[in-house]
Amino acid sequence: MKMKRFLITAVLLLAVLPMTAFALANDAPAVTIQMSDVVSKSEDISGQSSGAVTVNQQAISQVNDTNPTSSDVTVDGQPVHKMDLSEENIIELNLGDSDDVGVQAAYPVNFNLPGSSLATISDGSGNPWYLTRNEEVTISLTWLPRDATLRVGLIDSDNTFFYVNFTGGADSRTFVVNVADNYRVGIYNTDTHQVTVTGNITI
Repeated sequence: MKMKRFLITAVLLLAVLPMTAFALANDAPAVTIQMSDVVSKSEDISGQSSGAVTVNQQAISQVNDTNPTSSDVTVDGQPVHKMDLSEENIIELNLGDSDDVGVQAAYPVNFNLPGSSLATISDGSGNPWYLTRNEEVTISLTWLPRDATLRVGLIDSDNTFFYVNFTGGADSRTFVVNVADNYRVGIYNTDTHQVTVTGNITI
């Protein structure tokens, strides 16, 4: 009997979740996408404890990454990778205004990201967010196909990308800013095929 209830609940959830996601996506602020060839550098911040930005994360195994690390941004007090964006394909996304009121606002994201491309995400006016020391940015994403690896993090005013690897089709990290600056959110698709990305950015 318990198994039957479980199966009925699972079927109902599978039926309701897509409708809920569709409704939320239609109520969400508009996102615009622009292609750009301007890129600089990035830092994988998954293993550093100090620097401009750090990230809080649960203990998981990291993807092998040969990029250098920096402690300008951290996750769980550990440095993250950094990467030069000068040779990357960039898609610029501008988020609409958040419906949230308070210290932090949540911005929904829902877009397709071509293979080997970086999405840079700014506010609704196309401007970065000015973040001071110890401010946090939480990025929660799901994506398909699930086997793609995403590099997710913050891009500073020097176009340095401080990131950690997101794997498994769903992940959430809190990045801690250690150096005040203007920051955009960056999501890089390391796969050669397009991925569909949904989630929330809380700033």
